[in-house]
Amino acid sequence: MIYAFSFLLGFCSMVYELLLGQSLSAFLGNTVLRYSVTIGLYMLSMGIGALLAEGRWLKHAAATLLKIEILLTVAGGFSVIFLLILNSVGIPDWLFSVFAHLLIVLIGVLTGFEIPLLIELRGPEVEGSERAVLGVDYLGAFCGTVAFAFVFYPLFGLIPSAFFVALINAFVGVCLYTQRFKVHESGRRSYTTLLWVQAGLFVVLAVLLQNANRVTELFLRYYLGS
Repeated sequence: MIYAFSFLLGFCSMVYELLLGQSLSAFLGNTVLRYSVTIGLYMLSMGIGALLAEGRWLKHAAATLLKIEILLTVAGGFSVIFLLILNSVGIPDWLFSVFAHLLIVLIGVLTGFEIPLLIELRGPEVEGSERAVLGVDYLGAFCGTVAFAFVFYPLFGLIPSAFFVALINAFVGVCLYTQRFKVHESGRRSYTTLLWVQAGLFVVLAVLLQNANRVTELFLRYYLGS
């Protein structure tokens, strides 16, 4: 189960970053530069997130991971819409770039948090668990790049793809119900509340995905009419 989570979360985070890279390219141009900076900043942020994931965060690994999935679902799923709105209000390019790169850093840091937490849930004492979690996560990230290049971007576009990937992210968050027995009794009520929040986001994203073409048309009209 933990390995499946690792694969899917690596997949989602990489697609989020590629969506942001493509959005930056569409709004500001210079595709090669945008993608290079996006991936480099993403990797740096992942490293920072992994370094921060220690102490009390690892002690409450299941609850922390669930909170991170909620944040990633929101940040990733609505990232393209957020950038579209920002660009439509006419803020300077440099300020738009700052906000976009802060979003890249946020997703990267949260992604970096995931791996140590997944290793903790798998059990660091289990032989080879760290290597396996890392390997599966990287495999998921690779599959995310392929899916983005050949499926998501050319066939569905940015906004529907963001909704779909965030739906996967929300699904993983809901599946963390299986880790409830690893939560201390005193924290189970709040953990259950977080699960309901994640389930609510799953439903919202499912509705948005079902109406993705209408949502895309609505925001494009807003953007072109601004």
